[in-house]
Amino acid sequence: MTGVNGTPSNSARIAISDLVFVLGTLFAVKTVLLKFDALWTYAGPIALLASLGVATVCLRLNNEGWGDLGLRRPKSILVALLWTVGILVVTMALGIVIESVVASTITPPDGAASEIDQRYANRFADVPGNLPVYLYWLAISWIIGGFTEELLFRGMLISRFERVFSFAPFAVIIAVILQAVIFGQQHLYYQGIGGALATGAIAFVSGGFYLLLKRNLWPLTLSHGLANTIGLTLLYTGFQPPA
Repeated sequence: MTGVNGTPSNSARIAISDLVFVLGTLFAVKTVLLKFDALWTYAGPIALLASLGVATVCLRLNNEGWGDLGLRRPKSILVALLWTVGILVVTMALGIVIESVVASTITPPDGAASEIDQRYANRFADVPGNLPVYLYWLAISWIIGGFTEELLFRGMLISRFERVFSFAPFAVIIAVILQAVIFGQQHLYYQGIGGALATGAIAFVSGGFYLLLKRNLWPLTLSHGLANTIGLTLLYTGFQPPA
């Protein structure tokens, strides 16, 4: 929505400000932490938590809360659980298909693929057969993946991008696309181009589900956490190697 003489409305200006603070925190914190080998593994989670804190402050300053963006009790627990299972199946299948297609069609520069694989392997090298490490990463996967990423990307970013582009006919579609692009980019550093495209596609589809669910985040948070749980469990049991 625009104001007089085509200037951005107050709602759009607030949304732009929120995006600057939230995304600025996400990119700045992660960029700094990735420079330190000892903090490399935790750069993503720390940056996401920092951004979540900033987003929470932004919401409170605007007299909003996470409930306004979808963290509220579903009208039907059973229906929400059925949606959770459906989203889980669709997003996991989509990720597998896209990564397989990318692996068979895109050849990364010499050494790039092996470096990404090594980063991924190092990150989860201690998970197989190690129950305390498995539980540690399981907790992080739910806190960061299940809740923080869904709150930030599907909740905060979609709502803010939609307000920024409220003058456009398909503002919500633009919002879903932009949050998906950023989500995929955030996974590039340790999952490579295949992982970035897969997670970006999953974020796009999740954005669509978010709208179908009338912006209720619970089925998305649960399906995201369960998908991470399945992946970590496969690593822990040895059915899937770290790289």
